[in-house]
Amino acid sequence: MLFNLFRKKDNIIKDPIKVEQPSANVDGNSAGGMVVEDVFSITGRGTVVTGRANGAIRINDSARITRNGAVVAQTTIAGIEAFRKTLDMAQNGDNVGLLLKDMKRDEVSRGDHIEII
Repeated sequence: MLFNLFRKKDNIIKDPIKVEQPSANVDGNSAGGMVVEDVFSITGRGTVVTGRANGAIRINDSARITRNGAVVAQTTIAGIEAFRKTLDMAQNGDNVGLLLKDMKRDEVSRGDHIEII
């Protein structure tokens, strides 16, 4: 009886469809990016933005900051940190902080997109 109940459940309730996220190519052929979740100003270092990496992001990569589809600024990734560990590269799905070169805190805000160019 229990087996029949499970069989009926499988016919009624279908498994959810999994949507694949774009994956980063570790060789660097895939440009990365990130949506800004928070912005900090660190004395003596500069402006740090946090978020989840989408693709590969490396130190010294050039980046474009966009807001509502319009380019706001261009910068360079001066540093990458995740859970108090300094990284050379962030991969797809990593929660990271990016140190942005020559940027002020008020030039970038939550929801902005950082695109590696």
